[in-house]
Amino acid sequence: MGTAYDFLSSHLKTMAAPYLFIGSGISRRYADLPDWEGLLRHFAAFTSHPYEYYRGLASGDLPKTASLLAKEFYSVWWSDKRFSDSRDRYGAEVTDPSSALKIEVARYFEEAIEGFKPTAEYASEFALLQSANVEGVITTNFDKLMSVVYPDYTVFTGQDELLFADPQGIAEIYMIHGSSQQPRSLVLTGEDYVDFQERDAYLAAKLMTFFVEHPIVFLGYSLSDNNVLEILRSLVKAMRGTNASKLKERLLFINWESGASPEVRSRTVHIEGGQIEAFEIVVPDFIDVFRALGIKERALPARVLRQLKNQIYELVKSNDPDGRLVQVSDIESSSDQLDVVFGVGAKMTVKGIIGLSRWDLVDDVLGSPDRGLPSDQVITEAFGSSFASNWYVPYWKHLRQGEFLDEEGALVPQAEVPSKIRSYISRETKNLGKRSLPAGVTFQDVLDRQGEDWILSHPWSLLDETRDGAGLREYLNNNRSYRQQSYYLTQYAKLAVALDWLMHGPLNEAKS
Repeated sequence: MGTAYDFLSSHLKTMAAPYLFIGSGISRRYADLPDWEGLLRHFAAFTSHPYEYYRGLASGDLPKTASLLAKEFYSVWWSDKRFSDSRDRYGAEVTDPSSALKIEVARYFEEAIEGFKPTAEYASEFALLQSANVEGVITTNFDKLMSVVYPDYTVFTGQDELLFADPQGIAEIYMIHGSSQQPRSLVLTGEDYVDFQERDAYLAAKLMTFFVEHPIVFLGYSLSDNNVLEILRSLVKAMRGTNASKLKERLLFINWESGASPEVRSRTVHIEGGQIEAFEIVVPDFIDVFRALGIKERALPARVLRQLKNQIYELVKSNDPDGRLVQVSDIESSSDQLDVVFGVGAKMTVKGIIGLSRWDLVDDVLGSPDRGLPSDQVITEAFGSSFASNWYVPYWKHLRQGEFLDEEGALVPQAEVPSKIRSYISRETKNLGKRSLPAGVTFQDVLDRQGEDWILSHPWSLLDETRDGAGLREYLNNNRSYRQQSYYLTQYAKLAVALDWLMHGPLNEAKS
């Protein structure tokens, strides 16, 4: 594994799910969109002066450069036939000299993302980003690429929406500098930045909870980016400096450098009135980063958790004493009308037994989470109606807990199990029934000696090398992202079946 994967998978293991703080570098990588300076250069080409003219007048200050460009672009927009369609559609919305430029910037980003698909070069990397387990996204970008990545996440645009709404902190995207879908929301010119900074203390207060309770992974920014520095400065001010030192473990800057050797190092971020320690992770690509972010899986989809939390919040806020007894139905099919039922003193599975997936049963064997499933129903109902006959799905735990097995691990004569289970038993007995299971050799010993490729390619032979179930369980928990990759997902499932056999399967001399 690369350094980024090793560090992040270990560092994030005991933390809450991270937030992504997304900068222009990500949109540039996947959608070929410009950074701020490139954007201004693009629109300066429509005026009588080059970009350098405006930048020079502004002494290199980009917000001021945007203000100067917006004033000249205003007259161009009203006269140039290339913008006639925009004038017909948006002319009534132009209320100040910057409006025209914002309209065209918004249209530019909207058209760039319309029908977006990642290039072949980055397709697998982008798919891993989509499968990452992140609590939410904060971005200063204008484009809606993050809504393509996480289409079920709720979007809050600009400071006003974030300040006056009730964000739940789960499955949400915060476009703090505005969105291309709302041109007037864009923080683009010097005047916009003055207004933004006048209220950034309130924004920082809203964001502070995320920063102190979750790791923040910065992608597409440099450590010297003014947007990042301003947010950090506001956060430290809002925290009154008392807990700023605790941020180090939670601030993770991913620094992409083509051809670089992976490296993790501590960095000092200098801000007004002090400094903050952070981790900088240098990577040649984002594969290991996104794989590490995909390790932890949720018991429920993030969007469903957000709806649950929102309803609980509304219930508490309204202090409504009239509870509702509702019909419990499939959570995926009716999540838009989801009602919350509370109970005390009982475990309840979210999915019906028949609706259990292969990975639900894998998670149950891994104990992450232990779903408290009724074993007799899992065997008779889930395996009776789900799972293809050639799949690898753990089942020994539920055979044993459901009392389908005798003391030696053979099916009791009167056991009524689906024919598919008997077929699986025959297959696993052939693959695993005569393995050596040597004592005293840890899983890590085998991993160090044989390498990960061997482990994944020889899931059955692994039990000739070790009987370390705890080590195998830890490995599977740390490498959940393999479930997202076509070849590895089958090998991962086989390893889970091997673990299930090892921990709950038939007894033999080697195990006793």
